[in-house]
Amino acid sequence: MTDPHEVVRRYLDAVGALDLDALAETFADDVVMDLPYAPPGFPRRVEGKADVQAFFAGMPAMITPLRFHDHRLDAVADDPGSIVAHYASDARILATDRPYRNTYIARFRVSGGAITWFAEYFDPITLVEALGGTVTMPGQEVSA
Repeated sequence: MTDPHEVVRRYLDAVGALDLDALAETFADDVVMDLPYAPPGFPRRVEGKADVQAFFAGMPAMITPLRFHDHRLDAVADDPGSIVAHYASDARILATDRPYRNTYIARFRVSGGAITWFAEYFDPITLVEALGGTVTMPGQEVSA
């Protein structure tokens, strides 16, 4: 049986490099991806390997490799197939040529050597700004 830590490391390496073939090998057929903090225009939930792969297939046209770094993977004590991961990215958005550097916390469930569910939590404002958008408080003027 494959160590859940190793499966998550392979996932992070594959996404970080935008290696879609290696990424596909980390997913179970019934994988579910939750992105609870995704900004408008991005899905909050994607179900099934084909649809999760399709989501990631659009990334190379949007962003340079994410080059995930500063990984920390922690097992959940009472759930041997669960991993909590902390990591950071260093990439650029292609359409804006702006840097995209974010930090993430994700929870993974691994069974039979494959990811069956994961939720990734990241700062959506960092993504919106890298895409060229702005976020302002009501009543605040945006300076140019």
